[in-house]
Amino acid sequence: MRGKLLSVLCLIFAAGCNNIDSVEDRAIVQISGYDYIDENRIKGTVGIPQYGEESARTVEELNLTVETESLKEFDIQIQNESSKPLSMGKLEVNLYNEDLASRGITEFMDILSRDPRIGRNIYLGIVDGDTQKLIEGEYNQNETTAKYLKGIIENNIDQNLPKTNLHYFLYAYYADGLDGYLPYLKKKNSHIEVSGISIFKEASQVAVIPAEDTLILKLLKEKVEKGSQTIQTEDGRVGMEITDSNTSYQVKKTGDVPRFFVNITMKGFINEMKETGVESQKNPTRINKLEEEFSTYYQSKAEEMIELFKDNETDPIGLGNIYKNRMRNFDKQVWEEQYSEVLVEVNVDLKITGMGISL
Repeated sequence: MRGKLLSVLCLIFAAGCNNIDSVEDRAIVQISGYDYIDENRIKGTVGIPQYGEESARTVEELNLTVETESLKEFDIQIQNESSKPLSMGKLEVNLYNEDLASRGITEFMDILSRDPRIGRNIYLGIVDGDTQKLIEGEYNQNETTAKYLKGIIENNIDQNLPKTNLHYFLYAYYADGLDGYLPYLKKKNSHIEVSGISIFKEASQVAVIPAEDTLILKLLKEKVEKGSQTIQTEDGRVGMEITDSNTSYQVKKTGDVPRFFVNITMKGFINEMKETGVESQKNPTRINKLEEEFSTYYQSKAEEMIELFKDNETDPIGLGNIYKNRMRNFDKQVWEEQYSEVLVEVNVDLKITGMGISL
């Protein structure tokens, strides 16, 4: 009994000797953003939530901004600006302005890939404008900018935006025959919107896909169960919601340059018809016509997008990665030289399962 008592006392004293920091003792960074100033300087901003009393249910945000010549100096200087030690373990969103992204974010990716404090599920984004202004903006939401922006990205991923986070981007960044993409964000008055997708070649932005075409990239990359698209038909504007899709790739090499066949099958229903004098009842003639019009639209848009990728020497859909995994003796240098000449044929098989009410 005496031995057990001594053991308990030793554990108590040992615990009392450890310095355990509580949440209140640290500044929890939830969002960070970086802006290009010139060839020698960058500007970095962090957002730290400041919670009020529980009864008030309010949350404010402390924003700290410094200008430095390197990321290492940024880490030191931003610590000097804070009254508490900064903690990056709860970082949720990391942003870069377009000027910085177009010049390359290799150093940032190297640090993020090695930092054990940062989870691989954080969201990255490219900002049209100044990241500091976006982070410091006042929005019609009773939540931090990080939570608000995280919700916007996740909501768009559930619909027309391809899956994206640090894990996906780093995988594309280090893989052969594959390039990454990130949400393209814009501050508009009292809200933030995903206004497109920023396309990268390695660690540099080379193109931006507008919001109305993001579903095309999503169809080329993954299964879609909740995408929506509105197109101009012969009879007016018609909107369709995709309920299921599947995309498969075939590659053949009969000569020196490989040829790809992309087969997209999908189902959807018409949920909007802004037209005059056209009935929306479900009839075979009308459905067949819409299926043909939507299939032609998706096919032409997909092929245009692939040509855009080839022109910018970027491969976000991973044709090179597919070729590497399916063909022996893959040579990265040869593939990169051939990429612009690769033939890609897209075929779309669309079935409309229902018609909405004419608006």
